[in-house]
Amino acid sequence: MKRDTEYLLFDLDGTLVDTIRLILRAFRETFRALGLPPRDDREMLMEVGKPLYRQALDIDPGRADEIFRVYQEMYDKYYKELVKEYPGVREALAGLKERGYRLAVVTSKRFSNASLDLERFGLIPYLDVLVTAEDTENHKPDPEPVFKALEKLGGSAEKAVFIGDSPYDIRSAHAAGVRGGAAAWGPFPREVLEAERPDYWIPDPPSLLRIFQ
Repeated sequence: MKRDTEYLLFDLDGTLVDTIRLILRAFRETFRALGLPPRDDREMLMEVGKPLYRQALDIDPGRADEIFRVYQEMYDKYYKELVKEYPGVREALAGLKERGYRLAVVTSKRFSNASLDLERFGLIPYLDVLVTAEDTENHKPDPEPVFKALEKLGGSAEKAVFIGDSPYDIRSAHAAGVRGGAAAWGPFPREVLEAERPDYWIPDPPSLLRIFQ
């Protein structure tokens, strides 16, 4: 029997690579360096999934360029210390690739940072397509990044699933007519993800091999 899914799209931060402590540290240090009022970690985590410049505008429109620049400096400074691999991700991608799925990453990060993450944890060999912030005018939760990934894959929406840890990922999937999978190991509370009515609830990376046979 022919399966109903051929294309699996993945978010990056909080889904394939654990950058959450790094992101929070970079923001804390940015606020400190620029003399900005500190923000609660939960408040900052709710911004994960948006392009960095969009986050900078949300923090302070008048200082967005400064925030963007200093954040990048802090991100690079603490990268090696704080970025981590989610256990089971590499094995899951390898297994899915072996089963014949076409795999893509759809992220709001810049190409340079996304490539660094994927290379560091040996994930590049399993991916067919990478869509980053530079590839689209609009970003998640807009469907354009998902459409771009499908275009590059030569795939159809009805045969695709987009898996991510944030509500923006699931909204982007559904707006593109693609099924959405909630990655439960990311930083967002379950109730936030369930409010988006994901088509799949994925408790941990190894579960990907159980769900997508």
